[in-house]
Amino acid sequence: MALNALVKFSLIFFIVLAMVKTSFSQEVKTVSFDELMMILNDHDGATKVVNFWATWCKPCLDELPYFVQATDKMKDENFEFIFVSVDFQSVHASVVEKAKQLGLKGTLLHLNAPGNEWIDQVDSTWSGAIPYTILILPNGKRSTHYDQFDNYEALKSFLDKNIPN
Repeated sequence: MALNALVKFSLIFFIVLAMVKTSFSQEVKTVSFDELMMILNDHDGATKVVNFWATWCKPCLDELPYFVQATDKMKDENFEFIFVSVDFQSVHASVVEKAKQLGLKGTLLHLNAPGNEWIDQVDSTWSGAIPYTILILPNGKRSTHYDQFDNYEALKSFLDKNIPN
């Protein structure tokens, strides 16, 4: 009888462990610039909120919790949150760990595009400074934000102002 209880306990323990690991693990996919552009230009009917960030960028890290809050509050709407790390590939493990620490949800990408030539192709008016956010409507219309959001309300205001009712 005791052995049977131990087997049941072990089985339950491993199921719970697997559920906890799954709930906290979110894949950070490494993508080329061409793959990123395909994602950004895919007019799949969702409104895309794209945030460019890096693990070494304090303003980026300061504003990302507001995006997590927005992701939670807008989860039932047709929004896709895409987080694009521009860190060097050599620190991919740090990108994964920081995304986990911050609780980022949505599409997590690590851009593998050395140099800065790609920046003008994303937005010819963007200097390349981060944080940088693009709102892409289902019809392809884009709105951009070149600075750090100071709080959730500022992010929400940007979204509300640029999304037609």
